[in-house]
Amino acid sequence: MKWLLFFVFSLQVCAHAFQEKRDQLERDGYVWIKHFYSPEQVRLLQKWADEVHDSAQSLSFLSQHSGQSLQHLAKIFPGALIVVPEAENPNQICRAEDMLSCFPMLHHFIYGTITGYLNALVETPYTLFKDKINFKWPGGGAFLPHQDFPAYAHFSQEHITAMVAIDAATIENGCLYVAKDWKQSLAKDASLQGWVLPYQEGGPAHGSIEQSVCDQLTWIPIEAEPGDLLFFDSFLPHYSQPNRSDKPRRAMFFTHNPLKEGDHRSAYYHAKREDPDNPVFHFATPTKARTK
Repeated sequence: MKWLLFFVFSLQVCAHAFQEKRDQLERDGYVWIKHFYSPEQVRLLQKWADEVHDSAQSLSFLSQHSGQSLQHLAKIFPGALIVVPEAENPNQICRAEDMLSCFPMLHHFIYGTITGYLNALVETPYTLFKDKINFKWPGGGAFLPHQDFPAYAHFSQEHITAMVAIDAATIENGCLYVAKDWKQSLAKDASLQGWVLPYQEGGPAHGSIEQSVCDQLTWIPIEAEPGDLLFFDSFLPHYSQPNRSDKPRRAMFFTHNPLKEGDHRSAYYHAKREDPDNPVFHFATPTKARTK
């Protein structure tokens, strides 16, 4: 009888902790789960990150020696990674996308861990929409304050992204910052309607939240350890500084949308491969687009 009572008590504790995370995600727009992955799983993710970078480097080498742009290679090789270099350093890879199409085992791993956990957390089925890894090498550029929603709204209306820390993220190497209590902070601003904040359109800061709004927000750093998981919705303002350290800051991002809104993954990547320089795919990033 004692073991049964302990089991029931343990289930109640777990359900309570799960409800707290659900409430925090709804209230704050994010929830940080430390040590989501085991050390063995972290090593596996780091191995995949290395393999993705090796594949991206091979495409970069092919681009440099064939005279074909990385954008053109992404279009003519739909089964290859989408590779995007830094605007200020075209020889340095900023991000690689559509990893899950190129690395099926990684796809199965993410679906079986993150997607399954997310579905239980929000109590509704979500499906993978897009994926990427940001390679912020020493000297890598900043991602300006922005919201993800404007970049995704033409496909679906709700999104939750899971960020997985591959390396330790620190203030020195450009960790993610998120806005704390941002809805409460802006609630008294009569000029703001809804939760899509005013942002710059065009120019080098395309997609970034207007500075006057950023100044009203309190920003907190997410100094994540490898294997930590951060869920955040597409309205959460966030940014990261340049990497001023001698260590990399790699992070994988897996964006999901509710299954009830459809499965848009193939359509999204078809559009991105057909028109990779479209500014909608370069929101507040240290990368080049047509009108940035």
